[in-house]
Amino acid sequence: MPRLRPAASASRVRRLLLALIVLLVAALAGLYWFGRAGRPRPLADTETGEVLIPEGEITLVGEGFEFTHTEGPRPVFRIRGESVRADRAGTVYLDDVGLTLYDEEGVGYEVSSRQASFNRDSRAARLAGDVVFEGPEGARLETRGVRLEREGDLIESAGPVRFVYGDFQGRANRMRLHRDKDLYTLSGNVVVESREGIAPASRLTTKRLTFERGRHQVRATDDVVVVRGEDRIAAQLVNAFLDETDSTPVFLRARFEVEGRLSDGSGRPMTFRGRSLSLLRDAAGMAKVAEMEGGGAGEPLEVVTSGPRGSRQKLSAGFAIARFEGGEPSTLIAFGAPRLLETRGSGQGSFVREVSARRLEGAFRGGELATVTGEGAFRYRDAEVTARGERARYDVAADKGEMTGAPVELVSDRGELQAPRVIYDRSAGLVNAREGVRATMREAADVGFAGSPLGEGEGPVRVEAAEAWWRDDPRSALFRGDVRAWRDESLLLAASVRADRTGRGDRLEAEGGVRTVWVPAPERRDAAPPAPVEVTSRTLVYDQPAEELIYEGDVRAEQQSRTLACPRLVVELTEGGEAEAMDCTGSFELVDAAAGHVGRGRAAVYDLASRTVTMRGDPVTFTKSDGSEVRGPFVVYDLATGAAQVARDPDRPPAPEPPAESPAPAAAGGGDG
Repeated sequence: MPRLRPAASASRVRRLLLALIVLLVAALAGLYWFGRAGRPRPLADTETGEVLIPEGEITLVGEGFEFTHTEGPRPVFRIRGESVRADRAGTVYLDDVGLTLYDEEGVGYEVSSRQASFNRDSRAARLAGDVVFEGPEGARLETRGVRLEREGDLIESAGPVRFVYGDFQGRANRMRLHRDKDLYTLSGNVVVESREGIAPASRLTTKRLTFERGRHQVRATDDVVVVRGEDRIAAQLVNAFLDETDSTPVFLRARFEVEGRLSDGSGRPMTFRGRSLSLLRDAAGMAKVAEMEGGGAGEPLEVVTSGPRGSRQKLSAGFAIARFEGGEPSTLIAFGAPRLLETRGSGQGSFVREVSARRLEGAFRGGELATVTGEGAFRYRDAEVTARGERARYDVAADKGEMTGAPVELVSDRGELQAPRVIYDRSAGLVNAREGVRATMREAADVGFAGSPLGEGEGPVRVEAAEAWWRDDPRSALFRGDVRAWRDESLLLAASVRADRTGRGDRLEAEGGVRTVWVPAPERRDAAPPAPVEVTSRTLVYDQPAEELIYEGDVRAEQQSRTLACPRLVVELTEGGEAEAMDCTGSFELVDAAAGHVGRGRAAVYDLASRTVTMRGDPVTFTKSDGSEVRGPFVVYDLATGAAQVARDPDRPPAPEPPAESPAPAAAGGGDG
């Protein structure tokens, strides 16, 4: 997981610079101590690198000197030179200067230069020509010259500075120290980097680097870039506050053109780009809280990380807060029109999904964005579905989310779903809407509805239910709880309705208090539509391969004033899904209330085109309004005329007609002879 190593690298570099600068200050201060001890020294022009010619008459000339300053038995520093000169202006010149400083444990630090000078009146001192500092652990600093003013409170290099310390080396165009303010500055193409062979490779570049020791603050400005291994942080301004030992950065703020890359070493970097970054670290120096901000409208903050199955997660927002545990990101909270875009691969077809809300919160697991929660005006979009609501939680790893709203609105190529709560499982192609559903299915032929009673009419199929499921593969739909579905004048009511697309064709099943209303097709296109047919039953099944609707359980079919009741009713359909006949079996009863006729028998078939009912029985009993009866194994009732008559078996072919009689032959021998 990313541990924000660039900041840790910068901390180590700052500690290096601090050590070098403090030691150099001590070395230059030795010149003052030497001058105050009454010994002369030389002066060189550090601005040009040339020796400054003494002013006026030389008052002192000497060769080969050495002086050691002590505090009790302990040496503090030792200074030596090849020659000494002094002029009447009060300036002492030293050539081939060597200075050894000793710490409290007696370890020596060496400073050398070709020339040095000290003026007692101005309290200005200079080192010039191949100034070199050397100390333990391979520490080394080189510069062309150093100038000291204001009694050593201001120390400045005359030109470029190069240094080596431990695992690091670096350079800058100029070095400046304000000893009275504990302020240290490197400027001009500042570079600090790890030495060859050190892993991971690290590098810090900036135009200006300042350390204010009293405030434990480091400031880098202009084109700041910190790289360590695969990690990178860049900005125009970086402020860092260190702990009391100046060894660990506890807070860092980067501003202007901020961008970075943080890697956990597994090839899954987290990158970011914005206007500012504020980072709080724990006592161990590991990231604890990071606040990131964009540049306003048109310049949002961008954070990119890896997701499951090789996906790429890109967050755009006005402001974001990241929290870490053990150096690994745990949560990421975004405000200011946050939007999360997920892609996989590149080019056309790389889009996976996009989510947005007033507030987005992401949770990480194993270095990957695992879940996303959105609050306020939540929006979701992928290749198959768009949705909006008030709140949502999406499991990126499981590819499954739950949305709530008043209501949630989900749209797909199948139609629209509205419900207070919607669960979307993208991996399974499943949508579950709960707590009161309104659905609009754009096409009756979506799955199972084309041949159902809702196949008649025009426009979309609309459904209301307590709960609904849509599945894409295999394509299906399920509605439960007081289901009410309608299309134009057609209606289907039931406790549950299920539609499936199988290898054999579509199938629809309805259960519990089934009621359908549909209008049969007219005999001719220019004819008025027939009266609607209402059928109630316990169950309903539409079977596309058999081209039939099957009602079972206390079936009752009504058209105008006529009622047909039986245990089982099969509606035979044409290839286009239009009803052509209704076959009622199992002790039927036909009631024509307007005409006052009642028919009973074993089975009946209603032919919608001819508007006749063919009844069978043992026998059929048809009672007319006047009390007379028509009985027979087969009775045909004409709804248009109200006439009923006994008929032959419609399934038996008619008997052949007897042959016609031959004419009688003429009488033989008739007539007069």
